[in-house]
Order: sequence, then structure tokens, then C-alpha cells
Amino acid sequence: MAAMLQDFQYSFRTLRKSPVFLAVAVVSLALGIGANTAIFTLINQLILQPLPVKDPEQLVMLAGRGRHYGGNNGPDRISYPMYREIRDQNQVFSAMFCTFPSTVSATFQGATELIGADFVSGNFFPALGIGAAVGRVFNASDDLIQGGHPLAVLSYGYWRARFGAEPGIVGKQIVVNGRALTIIGVSRAGFDGVEPGRAPQIRIPITMKDDLPRSGFPRLNNDRFRWTQVFGRLKPGMAMEQAQAGLQPLFHQIMNREVTEAPFAKASPFVKQEFLKMWMEVMPGSKGRSNLRKTYSKPLFALMGIVGLVLLIACSNLANLLIARASARQKEIAVRLALGAGRGRLIRQLLVESLMLAAAGGSLGVGLAVMIDQALIDFLPSGHTPISLSSTPDWTVLGFTFAVSLLAGALFGLVPALQSTRPELANTLKDEASSVVRGGSAGLRKGLVVAQVSLSLLLLIGAGLFLQSLRNLKTLNPGFEVKNLLAFDVDPTMSRYDPKWSSDYYRRLSERLNALPGVEAHTFAVVPLLEGNEWDNWVTIEGYSAKQDERPDPHMQYCSPGFFKTLKIRLLAGRDFDERDDAGAPKVAIVNQKFVKKYFGGADPVGRHVGMGIDPGTKTDIQIVGVVADTKYESLRDDIPYELYIPSEQKGFADGGTVYVRASGDPTNLFNTLRAEVRAVDASVPMYDMRTLDHQMELSLLTERLLSTLSSVFGCLATLLAALGLYGVMAFMVARRTREIGIRMALGAGQGSVVWMVLRETLTLAGIGVAIGLGGAYGITRLIQAQLFGVEPTDLLTMAAASLGIAAVTTLAGYIPARRATGIDPMSALRWE
Repeated sequence: MAAMLQDFQYSFRTLRKSPVFLAVAVVSLALGIGANTAIFTLINQLILQPLPVKDPEQLVMLAGRGRHYGGNNGPDRISYPMYREIRDQNQVFSAMFCTFPSTVSATFQGATELIGADFVSGNFFPALGIGAAVGRVFNASDDLIQGGHPLAVLSYGYWRARFGAEPGIVGKQIVVNGRALTIIGVSRAGFDGVEPGRAPQIRIPITMKDDLPRSGFPRLNNDRFRWTQVFGRLKPGMAMEQAQAGLQPLFHQIMNREVTEAPFAKASPFVKQEFLKMWMEVMPGSKGRSNLRKTYSKPLFALMGIVGLVLLIACSNLANLLIARASARQKEIAVRLALGAGRGRLIRQLLVESLMLAAAGGSLGVGLAVMIDQALIDFLPSGHTPISLSSTPDWTVLGFTFAVSLLAGALFGLVPALQSTRPELANTLKDEASSVVRGGSAGLRKGLVVAQVSLSLLLLIGAGLFLQSLRNLKTLNPGFEVKNLLAFDVDPTMSRYDPKWSSDYYRRLSERLNALPGVEAHTFAVVPLLEGNEWDNWVTIEGYSAKQDERPDPHMQYCSPGFFKTLKIRLLAGRDFDERDDAGAPKVAIVNQKFVKKYFGGADPVGRHVGMGIDPGTKTDIQIVGVVADTKYESLRDDIPYELYIPSEQKGFADGGTVYVRASGDPTNLFNTLRAEVRAVDASVPMYDMRTLDHQMELSLLTERLLSTLSSVFGCLATLLAALGLYGVMAFMVARRTREIGIRMALGAGQGSVVWMVLRETLTLAGIGVAIGLGGAYGITRLIQAQLFGVEPTDLLTMAAASLGIAAVTTLAGYIPARRATGIDPMSALRWE
């Protein structure tokens, strides 16, 4: 122990005497370790970390698989009646609960805001083992009566941020979507729910869902609509496979009963057969279910690969620096060996130095990681529900950082330590200059430089591919004109649910917008464009014979007159919607080109009919009155869908949606005016998310911007590190060949020939690195193909540009020591040794 302490003290003293070496080594490692720690912090929270609940490994999620007959509100959902039946009759779970994420309008003491909410079953908190920080949480008795439990539990974060951690909040009322709810408690700190990355501020009994005036579509007693996320807690000793097998008889019992009920009265035999083939899947639930995880897991793993390469380059730099440092200490090491010091002791001391460097780099890297993560979290759109991601590393992340630092210090410090403790004692002691480094050491340094160049090239090629994908998406025509177009959301159903009143609200709002100077056109749409939303519906198409297993289900858009004019979508045939297409008028629709090609073979569809539903005998009572050009719907990446447009007045229900306004100039100049106009129509109706469509386009490309930005930054950083490594090697080689260069110049060699001699070696190393990098890129870039758009992973132009960039940087890195070599005085060089 005393010897180890001496090694630390000696290493500290020697490192302190070399501040430049210390700074370069620590900063290089900090950049590599910090980048890895930052990305791993997000991966840990979104992908690896279990939910902070009791025995999370016992949690599973349930989902019906196969051909469902009815509607869905998201993936992996089941109906509420099915949840209750499985909850009450299953033999495999010790507890079950269900949730439904939503956004609500909350008013407290006159202040109204939109917040994230979870509608949850009464046993939500008990099943998870979550208690209250203040008051109490829900229990099984809090969801027995539909509409009979006007209660709310606040999240700990919302309680502190909005209510100042007021202990007396219990018993007070908060108005949600126009309905007064009594706050009964605050959930404990550290619990954000079962969706990592999302932190709802309030939880409401799920039996209140139909009672809050948000939608006229009943859910609680509807077998045909799947909308709840269902979790179960396995009984002790019960395996997930056993649970899935044990649920099938009960599931099929429910299926067999449902297929005989009224909603199936008109269903075809084939539809019924396919429905009865469904099965219940049981999936791991210990990490919950997260939309952020689904969106960002692949990009995060891609970034982890990128920063891993950056760390390898940084470690190669460290190894090069340690070899150079050991070379300068050859005589010291030789003297100590000659005086009887053991080689093992010297290796240990050199390893202690490299570990101290790694520890310093790791410590600095943690601070850097916090800053990177905070920037990345701020980069993500949170909507109305806070993002529950933290930039502060937990013990798992700190353990990861410690392990990375230890491996970096040990592995990349060991080889230089082994090399430097095997000097040729006689030559080194009598002539240090000619024995500074043995041939193997120089070869190792060159090999490390080649590796750095090849890894840097890989990163630059990846960055180039991501940048090209982003450019392709940004220049893609979405089918409508985004310039001078703005949008904002309104939702009268958050104030009161009344279809007639909602229709009147939109009419009054439209009148005020028509009178505004600077507004060229405006419209209302239920489904906002390029925001990842999807609404499709089964339809029967007049004259089209669907195959037995085919279900025409075009994407739906409910919009007001002026939609196509406002968005500048071309009308190709027929007419636009107008004021005559109200609730009492004959039903009409407009379809897009792709719909016409698929279902009418390109023939004119105007005058033909469609109907909602696919059951035999479905009435085709909706007349197609127009055809419009194709447009993007969910995102710029997705294929153009078959689309069916319906007048918003004929949709048969009240709903919130998006108002689009075409401005005559800069749309941001209208923001304040529009806010005032919406308040003037009805101050109780929330207005939110005002944005330009240019900004919305940028938001829709968030993942691509994240990948292209970070890969470019890390690629340039890696290239800089590689250039520094190459510069160090060439500067060292010039110093090592001082006598040779002096002799050449004494014999008449010109400056140009000396520069070329050094540059030739530089370009040789770079060329080998580029060749290896191109070979690796040809195979490795295929791993990121899913993240690319409009460019092949083996794009020759990108590879050529990256190779030229590397060549230019490495040439510059070699030119500096080459020019320095021409300043060597031949006589001084000959006398040097």
C-alpha cells in the first residue's frame, strides 16, 4: 500500500511538471468520455432503466394481436370492458391496472393552463407500490362508479412547481375540462409514471373519462374501441410465458361472446373468422412503454456508436502521448533499471500515471456530459407534458463512466508501459539521442495514427450521409406551400362538450379571421399535418371489389371550406368544399390522387360514392365531389397515404383541432393579433401551440437534425484529434531524424525535397488509414440505412468528399513539422549527437 501511495505521489509530481502534456491528454479523454457518458445517460433513462416502482421485473404489458374489429387509439391497447373482465377473472396476475395518457385544461384560482394527464384505474398506485407525499392516492374504491369519482392526484413535480409545495392543497378543487375535481393527494417524489420520458402533472380516475367534456365518443363501455394501456403484475413464481398461455382461454371466451353481439351483426363471415384468430400477447413491462423510446432508441444507439469511435480516437491519442512521454524518459528508465529497479514496479508506476490521466479525464467528462445532456433535453419538444429526463448522472451512469475511464487508462496505458520498460540499456545510457525510441515503438505510433485516420473517416462519412438525408428531407415538397403559413390549436371541447356550440364557435372565429388585415385565407382541420398523427377509417368504395382479406382504410382529414386554398393544395378535378356542405346537406368527400389510382384505376371518381365501414350492406352515401393533389400527412419521411377529406361540419361530433392561417407577409407579425381575436371569441376556450409551418417542418425533422448535428460535431472533433495525433507523430519523427535531415541538407538537399520526404510519410499513413476506413465504411454504414433518406449508405460522393477532407487535414498536420524540418541547421544537427 505504501508503495502504491508513493507511485501516486511520484506520478502527481511528474505530471505537474508537464502541464501541456497533462492538458492535452486530459482534454482529449474528457471529450471522448464525456460524449459517451452523455449518450449513455439518455440510453439508461429511456431504454435500460426499470421503472422506479416495487418489483418492476414482475410487471408485464398486455396487447391483443391479430385482426381487430373496431377502432384503436394507439398501439398495444385493449378496450376498457376487456380490461375489467380480465382483471376480475384471470388466474395469473396478483394485480392489474390500466392508464390512458391525455392533455387537459386545468384551472386553479382563475389561472388556466394545458397540462399532461393520465386517466388511471383505481388500483394504479397500489399495484405499483406507490404511496403519497401528501394526502392519499387512489385505491380500488375510486373507480367503481362511472362519473362518480371527481378526484385528482397531483404529481410531486407539479405540486412543487405550480402550488409551491403547499401542504394544504389536499381538499381544494381544480377545474379540469370544465369539471371540478377534488385534490386528494400528491404522489411521492421520484415517480413520473409508466412512460419513461413523460411526466404527467395530474392523474384522474379512468371512470371519469366519459364524464369530462372532451369528446362525445363513449369509451368506457365500448368493446369495439381499444384505448387503454394495460399492465399486470405476475404472481410470485409465474413466468411471462405461463401467463400468456394462461390468459388465452379467457381471452378467447371474451372473443367468442363479443362476436355474437350487435356490433358484429353486419360483419362478414371472413371478418368474424379473422377476429376469432386473435390472441393475447404478454410483453415485459418493467421498463414501461415510451413514445420517446420508440422515436429515439435507434438514433441514440447510432450516436452511441459514433461517440464510441470518438473515444477510441481519444484513447489512441492518449497512447501516442504516453509513448512520446516514455520516449523522453528513456534514459531515466534505463538508469533505474540499471540500479536494480524491477520492471514490474516501473510498469505499475507508468500505469498509475495513465490511470490518473484517465480519472481526471473521466471527472471532467462527467461535467461535460451534464452540459451535453441538458442541451439535448432542451432540444426535444415537450408539448404540454414535461419531459422527465435528467441531465444529472445516477450511480449507474457514474459506474459506466468509471469503468470506461479505468479501461481507457489501463488498456491504452499498458502497451506504452511495456514498450518503454524494455530499453537497450547500454546504448541508451551512453547515447540517449540515437536510442530514444526503438523501431517497434515508432511502428506502434504509426499504427495508432492509421487507426485514428480510418475511424475519423468513418465518422465523417456517417456525418455526410446524415447531412444529405436532412437536406433531402428539407428540400422535399410536402404537397402544400409552407411559406407565410401559420397554425395554432384550439379546443372548445375543453370548455364544454356541445357539438352545436362548438360549430358556432368555429363560425364566429372564422368571421373574425376573415375581417383581419394581413390574412389571405384560413381554415380548420382536425388532424394537424406533419406532427406524427394518424386517423384512418375503414371504408366501402362504390364499384371497387375488395379482396377477402383487404380492408380499405384511407387516412382521414376533417376540414372546413378553404382548406385547400389556404394550404395551396391543387384541386385537380371537381369542386372544393363550401358553405353548402353543412351538417344537414348531402354528405360529400374529396380524395387525393393516390386514392383515385388505387381504387378507381385512375378514372374520374367525381360523382362516385364511398361509405364508412366495411360490413356487407354498408351504405355508400358519401359522394366524391373533388380530387386534389397528393400531400404528406404524418411526416416528411412517410409515404403519401390514400386520403379522404370530409367537411368538418359533417363529421358528426365536436372536437378540437388546428387553425391554419395564410398570411400576406411574415406570419409571426400576426401572432399577437390572433391571440387577441381568439380570446375575444371566447376566453374560456384554450388556444395553444402557435407556430409557423416553417418551424413545424423543422420540428418534424427533429431526429434528423439531432443526428446530423451531433454526428458532424463528433466527426469534426474526431478529425481534429486524428490530426493532432498525426502532427505529434510526424513532429516526433522529424526530431528523431534530425541527424539524417542535417546530413541530407549538408549534401545539397533542397528545402522542397526535405518537405516532400516528411509529407510522403504523412500521406502514406493517411492513405493507409483512408483505405481501411473506406473498406470499413462500405459495411458499417449499412447499419444506419434505416436513418437515411434519399441517399444510399455507400454513396460514392459522400465517401469521396470525406476522403478529400481527411486528406486535406492530414496534409496540413504533416506540413507543419515538414516546414520545421527545413529550418534545421546542418552543422548543429551533425554536432547534436
